[in-house]
Amino acid sequence: MALTPVARLGLLGLAPVLLGACYTYRPLEAPLPEQRVSVVLTDAGRVESAHQIGPETQRIEGSFLGADDTAYMLAVASVKPIGRDWVRWSGEEVSVRRAYVAQLYERRLNKTRTGFLIAGITYAVVTAMVRFDILGFGRLDIPIIPGGGGGTGDQ
Repeated sequence: MALTPVARLGLLGLAPVLLGACYTYRPLEAPLPEQRVSVVLTDAGRVESAHQIGPETQRIEGSFLGADDTAYMLAVASVKPIGRDWVRWSGEEVSVRRAYVAQLYERRLNKTRTGFLIAGITYAVVTAMVRFDILGFGRLDIPIIPGGGGGTGDQ
């Protein structure tokens, strides 16, 4: 099945969105206060934390507030249940026992991927504006002069 030019333009514009995640995660040993972190829970952590953060929570994201010998304190921004979409939180403070943490990650903005995402969206918008003559883009306004074949007085 051949794609129409409009469908090709749409797919080209969607490619950066599908390929470009704006954030990367790197393993973290000692987080700093107010650092954006992602906590992956162990199986036991999912079971034991269910009453506090919800059932089958796989990952918790938020700002690191502090730690002691037994737990991390987080201001939770979102949680990711197994097999479901992220659930937004509004910064509630939650204590997560260290024994329940399988891995602690640092969330960082990936400038390269973000740049490709912005370039792809810009390309898709400009291409659509030219293709569909939005706001006058793509229109060629050259007046046609009747009888303008280049007579002897046009030199």
